[in-house]
Amino acid sequence: MKRAAFTLIELLVGVIVVGVVMSAILAAFISLWKSQGAAAGMADTQLNAQQMVSTVANAFRGATLCASTDTGCTVGANAQDASSSSCTIYSRDSSNNLVKTTYAVTNGNYQVTVGTGTPKVFFGNATLTLTYYTSANYYTTSMTTFTPTNSTISSLIAVGITGTVTQFESSGRTASSTYSTLVSLANR
Repeated sequence: MKRAAFTLIELLVGVIVVGVVMSAILAAFISLWKSQGAAAGMADTQLNAQQMVSTVANAFRGATLCASTDTGCTVGANAQDASSSSCTIYSRDSSNNLVKTTYAVTNGNYQVTVGTGTPKVFFGNATLTLTYYTSANYYTTSMTTFTPTNSTISSLIAVGITGTVTQFESSGRTASSTYSTLVSLANR
């Protein structure tokens, strides 16, 4: 005799097998999705850390010296108000006026302030560490760290810049990236 239908047991076994296979596929998909999200978060933190450090480094590389005809700056220096987490750097606008731009991390927010304007916040959960270097003789290779004041900042010859950005994900994971560079000041 020919059998025309499945028995109830055969049908239940088939449903269970399909359910187990579908559960495995779903678990693999969820795991892949979480991994992709973590990788994207890490890429964002790396990009933000590199952008922060590169912006400050480029500002130091393009800094201009304060001349005796300028006001409100330290003559012979290219920066002022230097601390371990912020610095005001001098540049010139198209009219050759001295412009002061402050790069800082305040309350975990990386921000840039041009002149006396409103600080522009780029991203949060950041740290910025600036290390200042001087030398007894500019032509030697040995440098020493120092904490510049507005009266001693004119002896600044290099700046070490380290930025760290941390991203907190809804899953409870954190992604953190650090980027560093050393800038030798061209106009020294």
